[in-house]
Amino acid sequence: MRKINYLLIATIVAMLGLFISSCEKEKNEVNMIIKNWTLVSKTVAGLNIATSCETNSKWNFKNDGTYIINDICNNTKTGTWKVADDGKTLTVDNNTIYQVIDNSLSNLVIELQVGEFGLVRWTFN
Repeated sequence: MRKINYLLIATIVAMLGLFISSCEKEKNEVNMIIKNWTLVSKTVAGLNIATSCETNSKWNFKNDGTYIINDICNNTKTGTWKVADDGKTLTVDNNTIYQVIDNSLSNLVIELQVGEFGLVRWTFN
């Protein structure tokens, strides 16, 4: 009888551990984007298409779900953002949905199919 109780307790503890770790991963996926990112490149088919104003622009994703983009030509854009629970998509202004290719502490890479341009990739560090 004691062996069954210990086995039951061990199973419950293991299940709680898995549940807690999966919740932490989801939070980390979102939390890792909360940062002031610098645009390194904006490419289509490997060619950098970033304008002179866009190069080195700052994309600041804030903890409150808002963002500010400042470019070197003193243009500013603001709005809202959210990351899907699985961390695979970034939605900006409840409208534009980017695919998240890389989201680490030092890199952010997002892609978007843009009409005739094709697949556009933004790379940040």
